[in-house]
Amino acid sequence: MQRTVRAYERAGAAGIHIEDQQWPKRCGHLAGKALIPVEEMVAKIRAGLDARSDPDFVLIARTDALAVEGFERALERCRRYEEAGADVLFVEAPSKMDELAAIPRAFGRPVLYNMASSGKTPFLPLDEIGRLGFKIVIYPNFGLLAAINAIDRTFAELKRTGSIAAAAKAGASFQEFFDLVGMREVQDAEAKYGVDEKARVRY
Repeated sequence: MQRTVRAYERAGAAGIHIEDQQWPKRCGHLAGKALIPVEEMVAKIRAGLDARSDPDFVLIARTDALAVEGFERALERCRRYEEAGADVLFVEAPSKMDELAAIPRAFGRPVLYNMASSGKTPFLPLDEIGRLGFKIVIYPNFGLLAAINAIDRTFAELKRTGSIAAAAKAGASFQEFFDLVGMREVQDAEAKYGVDEKARVRY
C-alpha cells in the first residue's frame, strides 16, 4: 500500500481508490465479489496516509459491501474508513434512490458517485447528483465503449465497401493524432537541443 501511494504520487496522480475486495477483484457491478476484513482495509488506509508526502494527494476508500453484506453494512464499513482518515468515501453500486440520498448524509467527508455503464446505478444528470450531496462523479469506460462502436463501424464499412475513405473522414486526422500524443513537444525538444534541421520530425 505504501509503495503504491509513493509511486502514484511520483507519477503525478492526484489520488487513488483503495478497495475492500479480495483478490482477484471483480467489477463492482458484477456478482461473485468477496471482501477483505474491515480491519485489513482500515490498516491499508492508515498505511497509505502515512506514506503520502503531498497532503493534497486524495485517498478514496471504496467498499463493495452493498452487494455482499447489504446497504447498512456498507455504510458501517465506510464509517470505519472515514474514522481511519480516508479523504473521500465510495459506496459501490447503489441502485435505489433512497440509498443514493442516504449515502452523502451518512458521512462528514465527501462522497463519490460512480456512473457505471452497467446501468445498475441510475444515470442521473450532474446537477441532480450534486443536489443529492455527492462531491465527485466518475464516468468509467464511456470513452472506451464509444471507441469500440466506432472501431466496429469503421471495419464493417471497410469490409462492406473495400474502402476506408468514408470512415477516415469521420475519425481524427493524422495530424490530430500525432498532436495528441505529443508531436509538438518532440518538435520543440529537437529545436532546443539542436537536432539537424533535415533530421527533425515534421508533417
